Amino acid sequence: MELEELARKYALKNAVEHGGECNTNAVMGQIFSEGEFEDKGKVGRAAGKVCSQVNQMSLEEQKEAMEEYEYEEEAHEHDPIPDLDVDEGEEVVVRFAPNPNGPPHLGHARGMTVNGALKEKYDGKLILRFDDTDPVTKRPMKEAYQMYEEDYTCLGYRPDEVRYSSKNFDKYIEYAEELIEMGEAYVSKASQEEMQKHRREGTASKYRSQSPEKTMELWEKMKNGGLEEGEAVLKVKTDLDHKNPAVRDFVAFRIIEDPDHPITGDEYRVWPLLDFQGAIEDRLMGTTHIVRGKDLRASTKRQKYIYNYFDWEYPDIMYWGNVRISGFDAPVSSSTLGKMVKEGELDGWDDPRAPTLRALKRRGFQPEAIREYFTDMGVTENDIEASIEGLKKMNTRVIDEKTDRAFFVKEPIGLEISDVPDDLKAEIPVHPEFPKRGNREHNFAVENRALELFVEKSDFSDGYFRLKGLCNIEITDGKAEFRPGDHKQALENDADFLHWVPKNSEEATVRMPTGEDIEGLVEPVNIEVDEIIQFERFGFARKDSAKVFYFAHE
Repeated sequence: MELEELARKYALKNAVEHGGECNTNAVMGQIFSEGEFEDKGKVGRAAGKVCSQVNQMSLEEQKEAMEEYEYEEEAHEHDPIPDLDVDEGEEVVVRFAPNPNGPPHLGHARGMTVNGALKEKYDGKLILRFDDTDPVTKRPMKEAYQMYEEDYTCLGYRPDEVRYSSKNFDKYIEYAEELIEMGEAYVSKASQEEMQKHRREGTASKYRSQSPEKTMELWEKMKNGGLEEGEAVLKVKTDLDHKNPAVRDFVAFRIIEDPDHPITGDEYRVWPLLDFQGAIEDRLMGTTHIVRGKDLRASTKRQKYIYNYFDWEYPDIMYWGNVRISGFDAPVSSSTLGKMVKEGELDGWDDPRAPTLRALKRRGFQPEAIREYFTDMGVTENDIEASIEGLKKMNTRVIDEKTDRAFFVKEPIGLEISDVPDDLKAEIPVHPEFPKRGNREHNFAVENRALELFVEKSDFSDGYFRLKGLCNIEITDGKAEFRPGDHKQALENDADFLHWVPKNSEEATVRMPTGEDIEGLVEPVNIEVDEIIQFERFGFARKDSAKVFYFAHE
C-alpha cells in the first residue's frame, strides 16, 4: 500500500475513534508499526497532509470511508505512552516539575498526563516537584501549590510524593561548596557583557583560575553579605570548547536581596538557578526517567557536568517537540494569565476564557478527555500544532452518551398558539439515542384552546414549523395556529424544527468562553449543580449555580 493510502487508512480509524478528529502522531505510530516505512520526515509529512484532509470530513463521511479498508485489530495496536529502558527489578521514578507561579494550564497537562501514565504503566513512583527557586522572573504564588495538587488529582493521577525545591536550599549550598572545594566551581565578578563575550568566544575569565580558597571566600560574601546583588555569581566549570556556547561555564547561583519567598521568606541570600537546582533534586529524589521538551537539550548537557563531577548516573531522558495549542481568548502562559487576573482582565483563574485546567473543569471538560487528548499525541520530537477543537471532540465523545438533553431559549419571545387540543402534551426524549431513559413530559393548561410558550426571537417568522416533541404550527402574519400531524407530517411539509420552553421555565445565564453572558430561559427539568447538560441546538454546558451555566462547546 502506498504511504499516503496507508496514512489515510489509519487517519480515518483514528478520527472515528476520537469523535471526528485524527491525531498526526498517532497515525505515524500506526504506520511505523507496519514496518514498511522508516523515513520519519516522509511519514510525518504524509500523516500531516492526510490528517488535515480527513479532519475536514464529517464523522459520518469518515465512517463511510473506513469501509474501503480492512483492519486487523492486533496488527496495528499502538501504545502512545513510550516504552522505557528499565532494568530488571528497577523502580521507575518520574516527576512533573512545574514552577508554581499560577495554577496548571493546558500546556502543563501534557507533562502531567505523560508522567502520570508512565507511573501507571510501570507501577512506579510519581513525584510532583515544585521548582520554586526563582522569586524574580517566575515568582511563586502561594495559592498555586495547593492548586497544582488539586488539579493533578482531578486529572486522575495522585502523586506519591510532593516536594518543594525551596525547602532544600541547605542541600544545594552543600553541593555547591563541594564543587568549589573540588575546583569545579568559581565565583565570577565579571559583568554580564564580559560573561557573554567569554561564553561566545569560548575563552576563560580571570576568575576561572582563582584558587578554591579564594572562591570560598567570595562565596561566603555572596551568602552572608559583602557582595551585592548583580555583583557576583557562582559558575560551574564545563568545556569552554563546547560547540554550544550555552553549555560553556554556566551560572549555578546568584544573589537576590529581599526575595520575600512564600516558603523561605528572606532566609537565604544566594539562590540556585534551575539547571543546578533541578540536577541536585533529581539526584535526591532518585529520578530514573525524565521526559521533557527538546528545547531543554542544553540543560541536560549542563546538568551532566554536575553528575560527572560527583560520579553520579544521569537519569534516562526522552524529549518531545513543542505543542502549540490555539483557540483560546487568553494566552497559554502562567505569567501573562497572572497579570490579566491581577489587572481584572480575567475574572479569576477559572474564567472561561482562560486555558487553565480549573477553567476547563468549570466549563465541563472531563479529565478523561484531557488525558486522552495528550496521550494520543505520544512522545515524539515533532512539533505539534493542536487546537481546542480537538479537545472539544474528545470531550464530546466522553460526555455525549451520559448527558441528558434540555431546551435553552435565548432572547425568548412569547408565542401564542390558537386552536390547540385540550389534551396536548409534550413528549421529548431525555436522550434521543436511549429511549429507555424516557421523555421530558410537560402538561399544559390550555385555556380557550390557546397555548402560550416561548421561542427564540430569531426563530419567530411566518412559515410552517414543528415545535420539537410537541406539535406542528403555522405562523401567518405573526399569528400561530395549531396544525394536526406528527413529526412525519412536518417533514413532508418541509418544516423547520424549533426548540421552545413552556411559560413556567426558569431564567438562566450561560457564561460563554468569550466572557459574554447569554440570558435566556431553561426548560423546567431537574438539573443538579455540577451536572452537564446538552442544550439542544446550542451546546454542552455545566450547571455552576442555581441560575448560571458555563458553556463547554457545541
